[in-house]
Order: sequence, then C-alpha cells, then structure tokens
Amino acid sequence: MVKPLRFFGFALLVSGLFFGGCAGYTQKSLLSERIKNVYVAPVKNAIDLSGEITDKNPFRVYRPGVEVDITNAIMNRFIFDGNLKVTLPERADATVEAKLVDYRRDALRYSDADDVEEYRLSITLDVAVYETRTHKVLWHETGVTGDTSFFLSGPRSISEDAAAQRAVEDLAKRVVDKTIEIW
Repeated sequence: MVKPLRFFGFALLVSGLFFGGCAGYTQKSLLSERIKNVYVAPVKNAIDLSGEITDKNPFRVYRPGVEVDITNAIMNRFIFDGNLKVTLPERADATVEAKLVDYRRDALRYSDADDVEEYRLSITLDVAVYETRTHKVLWHETGVTGDTSFFLSGPRSISEDAAAQRAVEDLAKRVVDKTIEIW
C-alpha cells in the first residue's frame, strides 16, 4: 500500500514540474501594451583611440563605420523580431540609444611557431532604452557585448570583416532580445 502511494506522489511531483515549467513560455513581448513602435538612434562612437597604452591593452583596434553597421543591424533585428515596428523618432513609443565603447580583437590560439591562429572579436555598447514621451528608462546596461571567434587559416577561416559582421549581429540580437523580454 505504501509503494503505490509513493509512486503516485512522485508522478504528481514530476508532472507538476513539467507542466508548471511550460506554463510561463510565450513568444509575446513583455513590453507595455502602449509601446508598439521603436526608434533606433544612430550608434555613437565613444572609443578613445588616444588612450594610454598599457601591458594589458597594448594597442587599440577600431573598424571605421562599425557604428553604422550596428545601427542597421539593430533596426533589422527589430524588423525580423516583429514585436515592435521601427519608425521615425517623432512617431516612436520607445527609443534605443547606444554608444560604442570598445572593439577588441584578442588572440585565442597560437601555433607551435607562436603565430596567431584564432582571434576573439568583441564589440561592446552602453545601451539605454526609454519611453520616448515620458523619458522613463525601460532598461539601461553598460557593457553589452557581441562577440565571435575566427580562424585565420584552414578550412574554417574567415576574414575579420566577416567576423565583425557576426559580432555585430550577435550584439544586435542581444539588444533586441533584452528590449523585448525586459528581464
């Protein structure tokens, strides 16, 4: 009599966890109902190329025009997501503002001859999203980073331009996901 009762209790617990975990999943935005349009302000470049060189940061790297690529990628990601319509600033319910604060290319893997075989490329933004009319901040975060790694040779090699595009797309996805889901 005790064994069937334990089995029933265990089955009830497992089914409660299974069905309880699925109940919160949704593809709908967690934004307020009044926010239907978004304006993506052009990303501003705040990288200081004249900064002091240190042992930890021996040189600064920057790709001219990457802030334009980031702006376009964020707008395209909002369009792809479909929860918010990208619009002009005077029609927007929310505004995305971002500053490009870092562009890093760090060596990840070396060959036996100490040549770099693989790099990690990271692009970092400070982002603020706010309601356009009230200027109420919906979310603000410093250090939002999109990154990728790339090989310089071999069958998986790609150019730094292609790697930068991957990192930009990863960054745009992070900004849009955070905006839509508002964790």
